[in-house]
Amino acid sequence: MSQSQWQCGLCSTQFTRAEHLRRHLRSHENKRPYECSLCQRSFTRRDAKTRHEKTCKVRHSEQDSSFGDAAQASAFSILTPTDGFDSMFQGLGDEFLMNVPSPSDFAALDWLYGTQINPDGIITAERLDFLARFTSENGMGTFLDQETLGERQRIVLEHENTSGHIATCVGSDVSGPFFSQTIEPSMLHMGSGDTDSLTARTFEIIHHFHSIATRKTDKSVVRLYWTDEVESLCHSFFSPSNITRFLGYFWSLWYPNCPFIHRASFDPHSAPPALLCVMLVIGACLSPHPDDADTARMWLDCVEELAFSDSSFHEESNSVPSPAILDQYLERRKKRLECIQTTYLVCSLQKREGSTEARDRVRRYRHATMVMLARDIGLATASHRGLSLDSPSDPWWRQFAIEEGLIRTITYVFLFDAAFTIFHNSPPRMVVSELKMEMPCPEASFQAESAEECLAALENWSQTIFWNRHLSIVAVVKSLCQKELAAETVDEYSKMGTLNLFTAVQCIHSLTFHLQNSIIFESTLLPVKTGLENWRRLWSKREPEDRNIPNRPDTLWKKFGHASYSAELWHLARIIVEKIRDENADAEEDSAPMLEHPKKKYDNTDMTDVNGLIMEYRRLSLGGGI
Repeated sequence: MSQSQWQCGLCSTQFTRAEHLRRHLRSHENKRPYECSLCQRSFTRRDAKTRHEKTCKVRHSEQDSSFGDAAQASAFSILTPTDGFDSMFQGLGDEFLMNVPSPSDFAALDWLYGTQINPDGIITAERLDFLARFTSENGMGTFLDQETLGERQRIVLEHENTSGHIATCVGSDVSGPFFSQTIEPSMLHMGSGDTDSLTARTFEIIHHFHSIATRKTDKSVVRLYWTDEVESLCHSFFSPSNITRFLGYFWSLWYPNCPFIHRASFDPHSAPPALLCVMLVIGACLSPHPDDADTARMWLDCVEELAFSDSSFHEESNSVPSPAILDQYLERRKKRLECIQTTYLVCSLQKREGSTEARDRVRRYRHATMVMLARDIGLATASHRGLSLDSPSDPWWRQFAIEEGLIRTITYVFLFDAAFTIFHNSPPRMVVSELKMEMPCPEASFQAESAEECLAALENWSQTIFWNRHLSIVAVVKSLCQKELAAETVDEYSKMGTLNLFTAVQCIHSLTFHLQNSIIFESTLLPVKTGLENWRRLWSKREPEDRNIPNRPDTLWKKFGHASYSAELWHLARIIVEKIRDENADAEEDSAPMLEHPKKKYDNTDMTDVNGLIMEYRRLSLGGGI
C-alpha cells in the first residue's frame, strides 16, 4: 500500500504503515492505554512504557539499599551510553562522548529528574520546556522561562517596595495615575537629581510622537490619531520618573537577552531618542505592574516609525581613518552602531508584542533593512585588531566599548536572522560564511565599570586562541564541523563563553537548513553531525560566566537570558537532523518515483510547525510524561 493511503484525517500527516497511523491518532485523542505496573503512570506507546519501567522510581525505592553508587553507575552505562558529562559522571571515559543518542533513547530521564543536575545542562534541556513555550506564546517575557522571569520580577518589585523612590505608573485611567515605589537612580548610573533633568527627554519624545502621528505619509505604519488625551497619556507614560523606572526594568529584565549596549557609557540624557524610546517601551512590557505593559503597546508603531526614519540609515559607510581623525571616526561609528541596535530592539519588540501586521512587517521588510545596515558597516571590520592591551585609558576604553558593541550587535543581527530560519522556516538572509566579525569578548570585560577593570578582565582572554588569532565566528564554526575535536582543543574552545556557544549552535541550524533544502543528492549531513557532537562536548565543559553573580536588583543585568537555553537549540537541531535522515531513508526505500509528499511551507507567519515538531518529540521521546 502506498504511503499516501495512510493519512491522518485530522492533520493530514502521512505514514508508511497502518500501525504508525493508529499510534499517531492516539496523540489526537490523548489516550494512554499502556500503564506502568509499578506506579500506574500511563503512556501512549508500549515501548515508552517499557523504557520507563526500567528506571521507574518505585522500582528503585523498593530495591535494597545496598544498590550503591557502583551499581547506579553501571545502570547509567547501559541506559545512557552517550552521556559522560563532567559535572555529573566523574571518571567516565571519553568514549561516552562519541555518539549522539537517538531521539527516543531517554529512558533515564525519570531517575535523573530526581537528582541534582545542572539547570542548563544537556540532559535537563531534553524536555525542550523553554522552546515549547517560546514557540506557542507571544510577549517579550517568553525569552525567559516563566519561573526565572517571575523570580527576577519579584526581586525588582521587592526592591521597589523598600527603596522609597516614587514614580508614576500609567494606568488605564489617564486622569488618575497611581503611584508605586521605583528603583534607585544609582542603579542606572544616575544621581538622584538627574531624574528631574530627564524632563527635556520627556518633551523631546512627545515632540517626535506628535510629529509622527500628525504628519503621516502614505507609507506610515502609525494609525494613532493625536488628541489632547493622547498627549496627556504620552506625557504621563514617558515622565522623568517613569524613564528611570522603565530603564531599570530594561536592564534587569531584558538586557540579559541582548547584552550589546555598553551600560557603563550609556547616558539616558544624550542617547538617541529612538534608542531611548524602544528601551523604555521594552522595559514597560516586562514591568511587574501589568498596567505598564498594557499602555506600552499603544506606542509600538510610533517607536518603529521613529526608529526607521533615523537619518543614520542614509549615511554612507566610511573606511578606517588615520589616527589623527580616530575620534571623529569612532563617533560616526557609534552613531551607526546605535542605529543598528535600535532596529534590532524594535524588531524584537514588534515581533513579540506587535499586531499581526507589525509581525509580518518585521519578518518581510524591517528584518531585511537591519541586515543591510549590518552589511553596510562591514562585518569583517568588527574587530579588535587595532586595540592594544598596553595600558588602560578612557579613550582606549571608549574604543573597546564601541568595537565590542559592534561585534556583539552584528552577532545578534545574525541570531535574529537565524531565529527566523529555525522557527519560521524562512530562507536565511545572512549566511554563515559571511560571519567574519571576531568573537565577542568575555562578559566581564563588557560589563566592567572602568578601563582598569576592563583591561583586567581581558588578561585571561588575551591568552586564548580567540584573541591571539582574532578568530572569526565562521572560522570557529568551520573547525567544529570539520572533524572531531581533540581533548585539548575541547578544553581550549570551551572557554569561548556562553554567547559564542549560543551563536555556534544557531550557525549549525543555518547550515542544516541549506542541506535540508539542497537538490544535490550527494550532500551529506556528516559536517552538521560532527558540529553538533563537538558543540555538545564544549557546552558540557563550559563554566557559566554568571554562576557567581547574585540575584540582586543591581546585578540582574549581568545574568544570562535566553542564551542559557542553548542546549535546547542543540536538541532541536539534532531532532531536525534525525528527521532529515529518516525522510531520506523513506525516499530511498520507496519505489514510486512520482510519490507526492506534503508540501513544505516556507516563511511561515507563525511558529506552529516547529512547535508541533517539538510537542510530537516530547510525546514520543518522553513517553507522554510531560
